Amino acid sequence: MEPTVELVHKALEHIESKYAMVKMAAIRTHALYRGDKPLISVKPNMHKNTVIALKELSQGLWSIK
Repeated sequence: MEPTVELVHKALEHIESKYAMVKMAAIRTHALYRGDKPLISVKPNMHKNTVIALKELSQGLWSIK
């Protein structure tokens, strides 16, 4: 399991600013809470939605359109 700080640094490689990353992570986290399926394979109840959102952002799998 990657520490959250590493996920943030990896996400910033795909996003232009830390403020945009926070906004994107918040939007994606809310979408996961509403029932959207994760774009990465995770075991049920293994990670919180915030960590899943950060993992997706750090892999460049999700962006605001």
